Order: sequence, then C-alpha cells, then structure tokens
Amino acid sequence: MNGAAGVLREFWHWGLALAVGFPLALLLLNELVGSLARRGNHLQVPLRWIRNWLLPALALVLFLTKIVGWPAENIWVRLAHTLLWILLVAGVLGIINSVVFESAPAGSWPTRVPRLLRDLIRMLLVALAAAIVYSQVWGEDLSGALTALGVSSIVVGLALQEPLGNLFSGIMLLMERPFEVGDDIEVTGVTGVVKEINWRSAHVKSLGGITRIIPNSTLNKETITNYSRPRHERMEIVEIAFCYDDPPNDVRNMLLEVAMATPGVLTDPPPITSTWEFGDFGITYRVIYRTAEADRWSARNELMTRIWYGARRAGLTMPYPVEMSVEHQANEPFGKPRPTVTQLLQRFPRIPPLTATEARSGATPLEFGKGEVIFEQGAELNGMYVVVSGLVSLQYAHESGNIDFANVEPGELFGEAGLNRSQATDRRAVAMVDTVVVRISPETVQRLFETSPQLARETGQALDVRRRALQSAKDATRKPT
Repeated sequence: MNGAAGVLREFWHWGLALAVGFPLALLLLNELVGSLARRGNHLQVPLRWIRNWLLPALALVLFLTKIVGWPAENIWVRLAHTLLWILLVAGVLGIINSVVFESAPAGSWPTRVPRLLRDLIRMLLVALAAAIVYSQVWGEDLSGALTALGVSSIVVGLALQEPLGNLFSGIMLLMERPFEVGDDIEVTGVTGVVKEINWRSAHVKSLGGITRIIPNSTLNKETITNYSRPRHERMEIVEIAFCYDDPPNDVRNMLLEVAMATPGVLTDPPPITSTWEFGDFGITYRVIYRTAEADRWSARNELMTRIWYGARRAGLTMPYPVEMSVEHQANEPFGKPRPTVTQLLQRFPRIPPLTATEARSGATPLEFGKGEVIFEQGAELNGMYVVVSGLVSLQYAHESGNIDFANVEPGELFGEAGLNRSQATDRRAVAMVDTVVVRISPETVQRLFETSPQLARETGQALDVRRRALQSAKDATRKPT
C-alpha cells in the first residue's frame, strides 16, 4: 500500500512539474528570445531551437518514463531518448557557434578560425554523441559497430576517393596552416584574399572581384605564396631593356632616382637596380623594390610610367623588341623625329630665337609625367625653366604639407634661383599633368633678357607676383607667438 502511494505521489509530482514547468519554461524562453532578437544578438537562434525542439523532446521523455511509466528498454522510450540526444547536441553546437564565433568582434581570433576546423570539431562531437546513444540508450556493444564501420569505410573510401582526398588534404593544410582567412596568397596562377576554408576547398577572392574555388588536393600539391607573412609588404621586380649605346651606370642611376621618387615605393630598405643580362635587342636591367601590399599595383603603375619620362629626360632609349624589314629613302629620317629646342621655343614669339651654340649646349628639353617633381625645395638649380606644354605647380614645402601658391603655364619662365648657381631655391616645382619644359643656362637667360627687354619686364613682374604669393604661404604657416 505504501509502495502504491509512493508511486502515485511521484506520478502527481512529475505530472504537476510537467503541467506547470513546461509552459513556464516556454514562456521564459519566448521572452528571452524576443529580447535577444530586438538587440540583434546571435544567441537568439540556438535558444529558439531549444524552445521549439529540445524542450518538447525533454518533456516527451519525462512523460513516457515518469508519467506513463514505460521502462528504458521500450522501443518508444529509446527513440525518444535518441531524439533528445540529437536535439541536445544540435543545441549545444548552436550555442557554441553563436557565442564563440558569430558574436566575435572583427579581427579577433575566433573570426580567423578556418571553417574546416569548426566542421571537424562538429563532426567529432556528433560522432561522440552517436556512440553514447548507441551504447547507453540502445545497449549495444561498440566493438562490433567499430568492426562493421571499418569494413564499410573501406568501401566508402574507394567510392569517394576524390572528396576524401580533399578532406584529408584540408586536414593537412589545417595542421600546417600555410595561410588563414584574410591572407593574401598566390597559387595556381590565382592571386587574391582567402575568404573561406572548408572541408573541400578554399575560396579565394581575386583582385578583379571574382571568387576562385581551389580544391584542397590542389592546394596540397601546389606552391603557395603567402604575401601576408611575415609582414604586409612585398618585394617587386621590374625588368626593362635599354639600348646598347646607353651606358649602364647612367641607366641604373636614372632607374634608382625614379624609383626613390615614386609614391608607394618604400625607402627602407631602399630600392636597388642591377644590370641583368645582354639580350637580343638591348641590355636588360632590374629594379628591385618593396611596397606595402595595399600599394602594390598603384606603385608599379606609377613606377613604370615614370621610367618612360625619366628615360626621355636622360636621353636614354628603350629598344623595340621586334624584327622587321623596311625599305625607305636613305636621305629621309626613319621614324618620327623629336622636335629640337629651337622648334619647341618657336611656339612663343615673345622669346627670342636661340643661337646655334645656345641651342646645342645652353638649353635642354625635359619631359615630366603627372605628379613628378621637377626640382625640390632647397635644390641648387642650373638655369631657369620655360614651360613648353602642360602645367607646373610651384609649392612651398612645410612640415604640415606642400602648399600650392602659383601655377606656371606654357610660355612662362620659373626657377629664378638658377640664375645664381650658389643659391638654393626656396620652393619646389611639380608637374600637374604631362609636361615638357626647357632648361636654359644662366648665360643664355641673361642674353635673352638683354635681347628682349619686354620678356625681362614681363618675367620680372610674374616673378614678383609669385614671390609675394610665396611669402603669404610662409606667413600662413608660421605659428602665432
């Protein structure tokens, strides 16, 4: 009698707990999920899963075992326990994923964990839960199951050689960790940023915005270049050929000067140049420099562009790498001749014509690309400059930046400090667009001013306006005392 009363009392206790506790737990979880959803918290997803699936499964197990009283060996009880374990593992994995990975701030270590590692951990936990259910719920011996699993795994392995090869290659890559999510790599001719690593492949977003999917088995066999390690800098090599008539030292000096002045090219360590090889059409030179990964393409583009202008200014020639058979009159020049200094200055009637000697040794045409510096502040100039085409900006270099105070247009002269070779200029000149200038020696400038008082007067007025503008720029940068 007492035993029956105890059973009845336990029945009422569990019945009351289920009747009251289950709806109350649902209500509390519903409020919590709603609050997290309003705040955009990732934890709402696994809690919603617990509310909708795990809690009802737990109530079902308690109902069958405590209320109905079915034994643990009953098939329906075992199925209910199996369902509970499946939902429990899924809920725990969802909570871990939301708390550790989904809610992690950008740049933290959880965001750098490869997806393949998360998938492997998830598979191990699921396999462990399956072993517990198989052994504890169904009461089966694991040794027999492992033997059967070993035999079947051979069959499955033969049928799925390629997918399993990708899986194990991914595991090897995960252990070696040659790259991580966010690294900039180059492999199989593809260069880009790693966006995802999973059990089958790695997703690499190329510079053109296209995502390349590379199988892990391919990654495991190919050479991987990781530009993000050990630092976000990379060494670049540019090869370019010049004619055999150009002295190698002159070419190397020009290349080094251009590289040092190119934005994006690091000066520590400084770039180096070398005479590389003697080719069929000319001598090949190398420019080796370092640049930040973010400036890689812009620095290379700017360097290649400025080399062309630098070669023109230095009178160096880049040969055409072609072979051709051409018939032409021996008394006619081959190709388009470059204009002479006299022809360049003839565009401006206000400038008197140069003598043959002056055109030969007293004036030099120079070409500059957009953004190139014609001369720096503090440099000692050798003569004045006249703009033939383009636009020149005169700037005052200050610790707060370069201040533009005047522009020089075609036909105008600038660089008056060059009339006195011992005087350093107090400004810098920069080509705003592709610009051609003629540098005129001090003696030639003096002769031009003597020949044309109007040119001397107009140039003096322009120089006086620029001098006042420069003084205003200097006054604006002075700190109040």
